[in-house]
Amino acid sequence: MKSKKLLSLLLALAMVMSITACGSKAETPAKSDDSGNTNVSTEELNWPEKEILLIQPWSLGGGPDVITRQIASYSDKILGVPMIVENHTGGSGTIGMNDFLEAEDDGYTLFCCNGPLFSLTPSFISVDYTVDDISPICGIRITEFVVLSNASSGITDIQGLKDYAAAGHTIKYATTGGPGNDSYTMISALFAMLDIPCEAVPYDGGQEAINALVGGHVDVAIGSPPTYRDYVINGQLNCLGTFIPEGLDVEGIGHIPSFKEQGIDVEFTGMDYLAVRSTVDPRIQEKLRDFVLQVYADPEFQQFMADMGMAAWEADATEILGMIDSQTEAMAKYIPLVQ
Repeated sequence: MKSKKLLSLLLALAMVMSITACGSKAETPAKSDDSGNTNVSTEELNWPEKEILLIQPWSLGGGPDVITRQIASYSDKILGVPMIVENHTGGSGTIGMNDFLEAEDDGYTLFCCNGPLFSLTPSFISVDYTVDDISPICGIRITEFVVLSNASSGITDIQGLKDYAAAGHTIKYATTGGPGNDSYTMISALFAMLDIPCEAVPYDGGQEAINALVGGHVDVAIGSPPTYRDYVINGQLNCLGTFIPEGLDVEGIGHIPSFKEQGIDVEFTGMDYLAVRSTVDPRIQEKLRDFVLQVYADPEFQQFMADMGMAAWEADATEILGMIDSQTEAMAKYIPLVQ
């Protein structure tokens, strides 16, 4: 009798332990963040555990490429894993964008994005993405385009450019990419407003465009400080003006007047920023932003940017998305001039 009671007790205890074990193995349910993203778990975040890919849609040596490579060099130290930069160029940035959006939304793929991929490119190239597909992580830089000439041409300002054209020359200008690219659109719009004969010569990247100007293959080019600063300082290139409405002060060069200051109603302020797919866990997004801000706080990185005549742009997602909206409205004025 006692043995039966003991057996019954042991069976009951086994059932309790079994039920308890099953309950402990139940998965923690996902929860939604404030935006409705259900890719948020209450489980501990074990990220990153492998190398991170940063897709760069512009060519080697240009401003965005140089800066993102410098940012990526801090990943091992801060995140504990390497960050690899790959250049997926072409299609005014859309090839890189498409490759980025085809990657897993696990936070291991970053993208160097800009405003025109949403505010401009869709007016010239059929695209399958919208701004809702991305989540900006952090700004990289404000894009400060300047139009330059080879010093040997004797062209030092916009009036000199007009005089050169009036002498029977068709101005050949180097730009990055073609229609749908911000540099192409803005310099083409400028020439349309000046109403002078010209011919666009597209290059894959900003540094290649500047190299073509230095080599005398074109008459003028458009670029940002990292690509032209040293050439202006050593006297090889002249700055004709900038699209930044208030003008531009570049260390080692001084003040570059805006086209507005020269009586031409054209302006543009661009930007580059890092982004992930919008469905990436918000905790990973926060960790990536914290990583970038740690990089920006480093004195050596600050000096690196200063040496290129620039400063890091710490904008968050709200500021970046607002700037894309403003840029979309502004571009409506220039798109008809180059279509």
